[in-house]
Formats: sequence, C-alpha cells, structure tokens
Amino acid sequence: MNTPYYSKDGIILYCADSRELLPEFQDQSFDVVLTDPVWPNAVASLAGSDDPAGLFASAAQHFPRLCKRAVVQLGCDSDPRFLLGMPAEMRFFRLCWLGYSMPSYKGRVLYQADAAYAFGEPPRPRPAQHLIPGMNIPNGTAGKRKGHPCARLQSYVEWLVRWFAAGPILDPFAGIGTTLIAAKLAGYPATGIEIDERFCERAARRLDAIPAHLFPEVQPA
Repeated sequence: MNTPYYSKDGIILYCADSRELLPEFQDQSFDVVLTDPVWPNAVASLAGSDDPAGLFASAAQHFPRLCKRAVVQLGCDSDPRFLLGMPAEMRFFRLCWLGYSMPSYKGRVLYQADAAYAFGEPPRPRPAQHLIPGMNIPNGTAGKRKGHPCARLQSYVEWLVRWFAAGPILDPFAGIGTTLIAAKLAGYPATGIEIDERFCERAARRLDAIPAHLFPEVQPA
C-alpha cells in the first residue's frame, strides 16, 4: 500500500492511480463510494480524459467488493451510457438531481443541474430520513474557482453524504478533496485517491483549513 499523501482526523488521501490502489483495499472496507469521475466530455488536461469510460470501468469493477453502495456524479450533458462500466451486481437504485439556483449554459445546453446515480444497497432509515429524496437545489452555480477545472459545489456532496453515507467513504477520483471535506464535516472517516499531485496539495490545504471543532462524531447507522 502506498504511503498516504495526507492523513489526519480520519481522512486519508493517496496520490496514486486508483486502478493500481483499489485492489489493495480489503473487502467491505467502506460503506459507500461517492465520486465525481472524469466525465466523457471532461477537460482534456485531466488525467484519464483520453478514455474516461475505460478508466471508470477499471475502478468500478472493485466497488461491489469494497462497499455497499456507490454514488456517481455526472454532468447533465454527459452520456449516461458511461455508467455501463458499473458492475451488474451493484443494482441501480435511483437518480438524484443536483440543481443550480443560478443556471449557466454551454452552446444550446442550459445547465440547470448535475446528476448523481446511486447504485447498490440503500442506507437503513434514520430519524427524519426515511424517504430518500431526488432533488437538491443549492445556492449557487457549479463554479470553477477552487483550483480545479471541474469543481463541484461543496453543498452537493454534503447533501449526498447526508443521504447515502452511513460509514467510511471512498472517493477514487478525489480531485481537490470535496468529498473528503464533506465527510470530515459530517464526522465520517474517508479515503480519497487522486493521481494529480497538484490537486492533492490543494485538497490537503482545504482539509487543514477546517477547524477540528466544526465536525461532529457520527455513529454509523
């Protein structure tokens, strides 16, 4: 196993290729995979953008062994056939829309939401969380001012963590650490893998900027 790039407060980040590192994790090491992979129409400068479907399929083959469920975020103009890389034994559960309160556009496509596809076993019901909703409307657009060309809104991922996490979280395409930050704020341990050291550095700085007293201790459901 690689030496972590970052390890603090239950959050671990590896600077590595997820295809090489995922086979080294033990079975059912995590409760959920929550990730924003390299999309089919991603920025060309991102590692893996030459074959995003192949990259995702190579990582996803490990999901059923590692966790109970997986949530994959995609853009509204990303071909959902990309998700054919999900193993059949991790059944589709539901689609969630991650809406923008301020839409943007690309060509003739009006960007009003991203999508999150949930697979596998839903988390057990918890107080005030019996029915799992499919729409979240945060305050803001997706934004690209966080040191990553495809940054997601933090509130998106915090919402997904709230509804789909009940234990340790894995993000095999961690980017600048948005999932890891959401996990830390919710009190869940989390592990991220990111191949680009520039993004690992940015993620580490963002994680260190969160005061320890802000995140609670959460007992797995």
